[in-house]
Amino acid sequence: MKVSVFTILGFSSLAAALPTLTRRGGRFALQNGIDAINLNNQFQSLTSSSPCTSGNACVNGQFAQCVNGQYVLTSCGSGLICAALPLVNSAGTSITCTTQQDLNSRIAATGATANGTTTTDSPSNVTPTGSPSSFSVSSNPSTGTSNTGTGSSSNSSAQTSLTLLSSLVAPDFAKTGLNTNTSEAGEVASLTSTNNFINFCATLPNLPITNGQQIKTGSCNPAPMGAIPSTTNMPSAKFVSPNNLAVVPANTTFQVTLAIKGLATGFFVNPDTNYFAAPQSLDSTSGQIQGHSHIVIEALESLTQTTPTDPNKFAFFVGLNGKADAKGQLYANVTGGLPAGTYKMSTIVTAMNHQPVLVAVAQHGTLDDQIYFTVAAPGQSGTTKTTTSIDGSKPSASS
Repeated sequence: MKVSVFTILGFSSLAAALPTLTRRGGRFALQNGIDAINLNNQFQSLTSSSPCTSGNACVNGQFAQCVNGQYVLTSCGSGLICAALPLVNSAGTSITCTTQQDLNSRIAATGATANGTTTTDSPSNVTPTGSPSSFSVSSNPSTGTSNTGTGSSSNSSAQTSLTLLSSLVAPDFAKTGLNTNTSEAGEVASLTSTNNFINFCATLPNLPITNGQQIKTGSCNPAPMGAIPSTTNMPSAKFVSPNNLAVVPANTTFQVTLAIKGLATGFFVNPDTNYFAAPQSLDSTSGQIQGHSHIVIEALESLTQTTPTDPNKFAFFVGLNGKADAKGQLYANVTGGLPAGTYKMSTIVTAMNHQPVLVAVAQHGTLDDQIYFTVAAPGQSGTTKTTTSIDGSKPSASS
């Protein structure tokens, strides 16, 4: 692939040729666009400390020259970014300072798109080779090589832009995780990306976009994972009543009490329109995940059952959407009770958009709770423990 240094003066002459790019470029125009897309994606994983052998590149929106195995950066000036542009009259690309709008226009004129397909005006006899990715490049010179998001753009144009900010590129996403000092036997290679997987769902054409819906046949969700709390703010839940191995009277309403900590409760969205539709977020005061919990009760064959249950089948399910009380407890009534039998009761702690909560470390105690209990008809035996029904009556203990 031919790469040449482009000057600001040359930038104006190329602009004049832009309208005829696709017509004059023929077969190589599309490939030039694809090559530019791929180069710009590779540039987003570079930092000023990245090793190099020769040539030029773009690092954090600045023009980078390889000198003695290290990149030397030169700022492009106000309103300009460094990017790879498709050449007009020959095969190859050029690395230069330009504007984001001009970059987008030039690549679009080749017929190349972010997912490696062509526009309707592109040559029909050319097969693109690009991989699903974004050709947009954004710079934030004030951040240098930092990959730390400041959150200052939460209410700015960054939230409506279709461009990935270079300051948010996670360069380690390009690593498989194998052949490192921390690898363990049996580990598999991670999927990799140089643009934060922003177009990952384009690689799964057989799956529709989740788009806030609960699609039972499967889907692909494009929303980022979001904010991760500190280890001191990991949520934890524990059932208060019924307690483990309790006996509950059959077909009688009873109350479930759940103690919860480390979660900013009372946050839930419409599950029919906004399911998995936003990143996990934290409460600005406590630093805890904004979310809610659920209670699900599943019927078992016995308390000693060892076969897995069917997640599609449950005897009771409820979302605990309110805020916990002063004691950190949530409550729900199982109206009408349950038929006689044995049951497993579990929590499902989620963020506000119903996704399972995410925490900072892989090794941690369980965030959810489970208990097992018996529902007994009058005269039936169960365990030696009892529980009080919601009307205050207390069944006799059974052996």
